[in-house]
Amino acid sequence: MGYLYIFVGGALGALIRYMLSFLPLWHGLPIGTFLANMFGAFFMGFLSTYSLRFLETHTYLKKGITTGCLGALTTFSTFQFEVFTFISINAWFTGFLYLTLSSLLGIVCCILGLKLGDDVS
Repeated sequence: MGYLYIFVGGALGALIRYMLSFLPLWHGLPIGTFLANMFGAFFMGFLSTYSLRFLETHTYLKKGITTGCLGALTTFSTFQFEVFTFISINAWFTGFLYLTLSSLLGIVCCILGLKLGDDVS
């Protein structure tokens, strides 16, 4: 039964990720991948705390949301490829900026999600 939840969550996450891919570049940065990873980091933090109380009896639903939806939504491999692409065209500053912003803001988003999830629950 858990596989079905992960499958449906994964389909939803992949669809959201696909829709974000249509966002235009922002100052040369791939904003769709960036937003997908920031949303994923925030909601992983939020759900990790929030689900401790409200989803503990619905483990399949939690796996469907975290492993399925957020796993398909976030795009670490795409992120790595985009950083490599910047480096390969000698856009070192843009690549470093994208790498730094994504990494640091991803951690901040996760922390905010954890704190908000703890406050809500």
